[in-house]
Amino acid sequence: MISVVIPSFFSSGLLEDRIKEINNSYEIIIIENSRDFNLKKNLENKYKNIEVVIPDKNIGYPAAFNLGINLSSNQYIFLTQPDVKLIDNCLEKLSELVRKFDDFTIITPYDIGKKDYSNYEIHKNYPKLKNNEYLLEQVDLVDLTWLINKKNFDKNDYFDANFFLYFEAYDFARRLIKKNKKVFITKKINTFHIGSSSHDKNLQHYATLTRCWHYNWSKFYYFKKHFGFFYALRKSLGILFKLIMKISKNSIFYNKKNLVYLVAELRGLLSSMFNLPSNYRPYEKVIKN
Repeated sequence: MISVVIPSFFSSGLLEDRIKEINNSYEIIIIENSRDFNLKKNLENKYKNIEVVIPDKNIGYPAAFNLGINLSSNQYIFLTQPDVKLIDNCLEKLSELVRKFDDFTIITPYDIGKKDYSNYEIHKNYPKLKNNEYLLEQVDLVDLTWLINKKNFDKNDYFDANFFLYFEAYDFARRLIKKNKKVFITKKINTFHIGSSSHDKNLQHYATLTRCWHYNWSKFYYFKKHFGFFYALRKSLGILFKLIMKISKNSIFYNKKNLVYLVAELRGLLSSMFNLPSNYRPYEKVIKN
C-alpha cells in the first residue's frame, strides 16, 4: 500500500538503521546520489523489498524524491530522509490511517526531535476534523517527511528540481496550498530528526560548504519565484551587505576557515541573483576519487 523513498548521500550507516525501522513488506526505493555501487549490491542482495537507484550524477533531494515517486508502484508514497528516525511503527500507523482517511494530498508525522523546531506551519484557520483519532490538523507547510496520496497528486505537483537543497519544502507546500490541496500533520504518529547527520562525518567540511552556498541560492530563488525579482532583491540586499563586511573583516585578520564559508555564501547568493543554476557540487571530487 505504501512505497518508501529515501535519497542517500554517503548515508550507508543511517540507511541500515532506517531499514530496520521498516517492515520488509514495504517497497523501499533508495536514490543513491553518492554513486555507491557497493551499497546497491549489498542492500539489494540482503533485502528483497529494496531497489537502489544510482543516477548518473548527484541530483539533490528534490529531483531524487521526484525520481522515487515515478518509480513507486503504490498509491501512497512516503518520502523520508536517512537522518529521520521512524518512531514506534510509524509506517504501520500511517497504513492504518490511510485505510480510514484518504481526503488528503500530503500527511506528515509530527517530529519530536528539537524543541525549538517544528516540522509544520499554520497560517490559516482550517476546519477541525470530527472523530479525529490520529490528531490530524490541516496545515500550510510540512517538512522532513511527506506521505503523498497519488490520487490527489498530479505531474504539476512534483518538487521543483531547480532546488538542490533548502526551501524545496516551502515551494512544494505553497504550490499545493494554492491549488486547494489538503496538507495535514498527524500528531499521533511521530518521527525524530537527528539533524545534519545524513552524510559521513568525514565530509563535514564539504557539507558546510554546500549548505552555505545553497541556502542563499535557494532563498533568493524561492522569493523570486513566488514574489518577483525585486522582492527577492529587497530581501537579500541586507544579507549581501553583511556578507561583504564579514568577508572584508575576515580577510584583514585572515581567518581562512570562516572566509571560505563566507565566500561560498556570497557566491551562492550572487549566482541566484544572476539567474545561474544551483550547480555547486564541492563533493564531486570526493565521489570521483
